[in-house]
Amino acid sequence: GGKVAILDATNSTKARRRAIVNQVRTCSSRYAVLFVEAICDDAEILETNMLGKVKNSPDFAGMSLAEALVDIKARVAKYEEVYETVQDSEGSYIKVFDLSSRIMASHCYGRMSKSVMPFMMAI
Repeated sequence: GGKVAILDATNSTKARRRAIVNQVRTCSSRYAVLFVEAICDDAEILETNMLGKVKNSPDFAGMSLAEALVDIKARVAKYEEVYETVQDSEGSYIKVFDLSSRIMASHCYGRMSKSVMPFMMAI
């Protein structure tokens, strides 16, 4: 078996991702970094995901559904302003489009990276 750490965060800029890679390399050269980028352009999927988020996240407790939706859409707009898609020069990545309608992988080597692929295709 192997050890896996998952950092679930909005690493939406190249600089933030570079900081993660540098931190991991500082700890050990034995560890590999694999970025998973979810890209969704389907308005229906986005709306469904936002509704689920605002109904279940403590971030939106005490807000009406309408207020929470305005809030989450404002948050998304802020990330979109600075968003930079993962590039080949950043190393290993998997991009998942519209909830697995399409998968793109780059520089994915080794058992762990190849184990993640089938999982990503199944969601």
